[in-house]
Amino acid sequence: MILDSGSFLYIEVQQCTENDMVVNELYEIPYRAELCYQKNKGIILPEGVPYIGMGASYIAPKTFRYLGIDLFPEKASDYFNYLVRNRMLSKGVLISQSGESSETLWCADYFSSFTALVNEDESKLSKHPNCNKQVLLFSGDENRIASKTYLNTLLVLYMGFGFDPRDVIQVYSKQLSYFEKTGIELGELIRRRMKGWRKKSIYILGNGPNIATADLAALILSEVLKKPVQSMSASYYDHGYKETSKNTLVVAINHEGPELKRTRQLLKTIEKAGGEVFEINDAKVDPVYSPLTFPLIFFFAAEYLLDKLKIKSIFEVGKKVTVVAPPPKDEQ
Repeated sequence: MILDSGSFLYIEVQQCTENDMVVNELYEIPYRAELCYQKNKGIILPEGVPYIGMGASYIAPKTFRYLGIDLFPEKASDYFNYLVRNRMLSKGVLISQSGESSETLWCADYFSSFTALVNEDESKLSKHPNCNKQVLLFSGDENRIASKTYLNTLLVLYMGFGFDPRDVIQVYSKQLSYFEKTGIELGELIRRRMKGWRKKSIYILGNGPNIATADLAALILSEVLKKPVQSMSASYYDHGYKETSKNTLVVAINHEGPELKRTRQLLKTIEKAGGEVFEINDAKVDPVYSPLTFPLIFFFAAEYLLDKLKIKSIFEVGKKVTVVAPPPKDEQ
């Protein structure tokens, strides 16, 4: 049950029965988003500079390339290994949930000043001598998927570029059950399709700013399923990848925009070729803000799969990559 208490939204989390998903962290999203919004209102972030991170922290700023913002999303590892030689920039934005991501920390030395977007105020990134501004995400603890942190990173970026996502937070509080229901539906479809699925693929397609949402969904589902899940724009899939349609599952994130009709036609083509499709098209918000709500469906799908497939840990092959020494400078 969602309760309104003062400036913030609180959630009374029901006790989980043996048939319920353990999704308490997802039920925290409205409160954590409101907290992040209230604490960071009025923030201004620079344009025309690199926005650097790894994993979900790299994916989030990709959203804004397709919203007309002048910025340069960069993978920290690629930036460090290929772009920093003899180069010192005056400004940049470095994003890390923990503030301990190794490659992102390596890049910090190559900015005379940078803004750090982090969830931990005592992190190495925040304490770096070149960090002139720290923006806290107020996401709280996350023990499984990076849900609250990703959404709060997006919220900060939206606000920092002059958007006002206040109405989205109201949707979080009032419509969470819709996203949960749709996520469970998608999760059950994936679970059913996984049976005997050794050589068959899952594709996540997006358009415009939701290309980033597709990337995030593929990352999360790959971690959960321990199988490769691919993401790309719907139009790019149309240029060749559609030849792999038979026996695949294609999930299309389809918001109102110039590629909506083309994507729906593509889904018909995929079905005709023997693939199965799942269209996600109701963001409950203006399309500009849809990257803030569509991820909820994939978060709930991931939690459903974690529960149903009895997966104890997302990171089984190896731990998160944090605080690893960079290579010697003469090897860069």
